Amino acid sequence: MISPVLIVISAVIAAAAVALACRYARWPVADLAAAAAGTLLAVIAWRILANAFSLNEDFMPAVSVGDAGCLIAGALPPAVVASVHRELGRRALPAVVGGLVAFITNVIIL
Repeated sequence: MISPVLIVISAVIAAAAVALACRYARWPVADLAAAAAGTLLAVIAWRILANAFSLNEDFMPAVSVGDAGCLIAGALPPAVVASVHRELGRRALPAVVGGLVAFITNVIIL
């Protein structure tokens, strides 16, 4: 079982990375906040589910199903915001950053 404190730390790191990517892409503050908050909540929710269903066993060196799911949990909220607001610049950047940072952080921390 992964510690709740470590789950929150990894989610905060992923959300901060999404916020920075949104800022770089010059997204409005409301869209930035929605994408970052969504990533924070999605990563926390996914890791709690991964704990509940024991998805933390590595299927390859240092990577578990719980870690791999963070690719989706980190990328989905910014992708949803970008799909709703098609006029946003660099729409894919926050989603790519969110997915990669959530995955890498979870592999390293958890």
